[in-house]
Amino acid sequence: MSAGRCSALAATGVVALVLTLAAAPLGAQTTIGLRGGIGAATLSGDESVARRASAFKETRYGIVSGIDAGIPLSGGLGVRIGMGLAQKGGGADVPPSITVGRTLAEAMAELDYLQFSTLLRLSADAQEGSLNFGLLAGPYLALNLSCNVAVTTHETQNTRPPVPPGIPNRVPSGRTRMAADTGVACGEDGVSEVTSSDFGLAFGAGFEVKLSDSLGLGFELIYAMGLSEIDDAGNRNRQVTFQSGLVFAIG
Repeated sequence: MSAGRCSALAATGVVALVLTLAAAPLGAQTTIGLRGGIGAATLSGDESVARRASAFKETRYGIVSGIDAGIPLSGGLGVRIGMGLAQKGGGADVPPSITVGRTLAEAMAELDYLQFSTLLRLSADAQEGSLNFGLLAGPYLALNLSCNVAVTTHETQNTRPPVPPGIPNRVPSGRTRMAADTGVACGEDGVSEVTSSDFGLAFGAGFEVKLSDSLGLGFELIYAMGLSEIDDAGNRNRQVTFQSGLVFAIG
């Protein structure tokens, strides 16, 4: 995706947040949240394909960050519209062209997304309003910004020293692992192309600590479950995110 298109999408998201705030009911307390954290992402696909794959199904740890607008609806129910960056991916199939002549190969899909979400938040206050606990659920749409597969290959070499004629061969053989790293763009050298977007549902829970009348500190644990297949192998994104940030009351 080109930088110009990414900038246009980001600008569109900011405008959407502003319009949403403008449409909020008069007198309602809306909030702006600035959040960041760490996500643990994996790829979930066809199990029969996964068992045949030569790659290890590993977790990719990446950064998540974003901005959101929280709007109260009724009682403890509100809606939170967010936009941010999310690094996803996980263990991937190693392209056959790379495994030739190598004893072991591991591949990690590195997928970066611009993600939009609309989450309902059911909350309740505690400690005379100084704490607020909430449950989150709703859909998200993520637009792929980049896709790369990082491949690590291990080659084995026999390092047994030569043995003179007539001397018993009692010298143990030695083996040295040679590691090499390379990166392959999606759609090249046997790596599957990925779709331009990802759709799914997010579920989570968290709490906010009130620091002042207009400022709070929030902590959340969110699970994002991709519903759409992102490649020909039927893989779907999965991600568990822990994030924290500042919440500003503006209403």
